[in-house]
Amino acid sequence: MNPSNKSSNLDGWNDPPANLALSDNISTKRVLLNKRVPYTNQDLTSINNPANTLIVPPPVSTSSSAISTVTSSDNTPSTKSDLLTIEEIDEIFHKQMKKLEESSNIEKKILEDINKKYQVMHDEWSQEKLSLNTKQTLSNIFHELNSNHIQQAFDMHIVLVRNASSEVARFIVGIKRLIQELQRLPN
Repeated sequence: MNPSNKSSNLDGWNDPPANLALSDNISTKRVLLNKRVPYTNQDLTSINNPANTLIVPPPVSTSSSAISTVTSSDNTPSTKSDLLTIEEIDEIFHKQMKKLEESSNIEKKILEDINKKYQVMHDEWSQEKLSLNTKQTLSNIFHELNSNHIQQAFDMHIVLVRNASSEVARFIVGIKRLIQELQRLPN
């Protein structure tokens, strides 16, 4: 028996199997992988290759109309092009807080926390630390709260967190808690 054809216990873990003998018809020429190969674009320019087809995006309308952001409950798009002032937002906030205060099942600490976070938002708005898009979204949230569209306000809150999380991180928890507590109120 030929010892090269039989695997023994002395073989190393990385040794090739003994029965794999290189024959003469298998080339032992090494392919150099660090050498440059001349570029041919024959494969890339074929007409049948879908990767080469240029897809043109749809044309963008240049109209200056307001963007429809949310559809209201009667399935008509509501356009929110007007930015509420901070005084209007204050009025809406206090109206919603009064609703929560009249409800006897909400802890006073929760109301205080909501008030503190709202005050942070108010200060940042007043000091012009918020971008126009953030102000517009917050304005839309409070507009929906004023219209008693609580679910739409919550959906806008989620969009705001996704789009401007670092900008609203200090106060968005209070807005979320306000919306959640309003959702829990009996209609």
